[in-house]
Amino acid sequence: MWTHWRDMDGVEKANVRVEVNTSVTLAEHAVTVRKRIQRLLTFPYFGRVDFHASGDTEARAHYIGVHNFSDPQTQEIVVHDWRAPVSSLYYDFESGEAFFQAPQGIAHGEITGKRQYKIQDGRLEYMFESALNIGDDVLQRELSQSADDKMKNIVATIQREQNAVIRNETAQVLILQGVAGSGKTSIALHRVAFLLYRFKDTLSSDNIMILSPNKVFGDYIANVLPELGEEQIAEIDFTTIAGRFLAKITDYETFSEQVVNLLDRVDDAAAERMRYKATPEFVTLLDAWISARADEEFTPA
Repeated sequence: MWTHWRDMDGVEKANVRVEVNTSVTLAEHAVTVRKRIQRLLTFPYFGRVDFHASGDTEARAHYIGVHNFSDPQTQEIVVHDWRAPVSSLYYDFESGEAFFQAPQGIAHGEITGKRQYKIQDGRLEYMFESALNIGDDVLQRELSQSADDKMKNIVATIQREQNAVIRNETAQVLILQGVAGSGKTSIALHRVAFLLYRFKDTLSSDNIMILSPNKVFGDYIANVLPELGEEQIAEIDFTTIAGRFLAKITDYETFSEQVVNLLDRVDDAAAERMRYKATPEFVTLLDAWISARADEEFTPA
């Protein structure tokens, strides 16, 4: 294209651009598919649910994994993505009557069997039949593993209540409350992955940003979405926001500077101010002050 640029008219240039863009898109898709298949080779699925739909002659086995995989010849889905509608059978129901939201409507039927698998590096470590979505021994095995310096995905151990939060499609604003270490951040990231899957035609990673307390935290959670097959999304921390906006109008103390100053010298008055600013009463006063500024200091031109 560069070599023949001067000899090409506008239509030819436009056609070449389309061809180049198409080639790039196909190549990027091929790379994404390859990565997913490589991951499936080491960790193809973690669960199976046998569902006898009303009107069918026999139950069908649905394998649940991190990614969707179809037979190249028949295009039949062999492994279902954990975010797919049919996968809710695995998370939300015990053996017996169950249903899920299929594309053609709600599919009713009966769960006749459930299995849980632990596959690592292509080798089956254990498997057992289970009436519940996650057995206590599976949780014990997973939680007893040594901690890593990166947060991992939890698709194999999502509980019914957590699944309800992850798959909620009606809440415009959703607040997740829990004690430290209860899994709030992990559930929030899996919810992001679900929304990107569920609304992939209208929502992309470019539309989402994570507000994190600091860069250390941002680095800790950086692997979760790529593990789930999604692109990394934008992340910003409070220090970056302060540097972008506060630095233009006033001096301010960063969190690291604050910690260093508190360690270097005892300042009871500063410590008391910090404790007070963490109370609900201070938030109420701050909201009142902001409202008052809009009424008292704003003058229309």
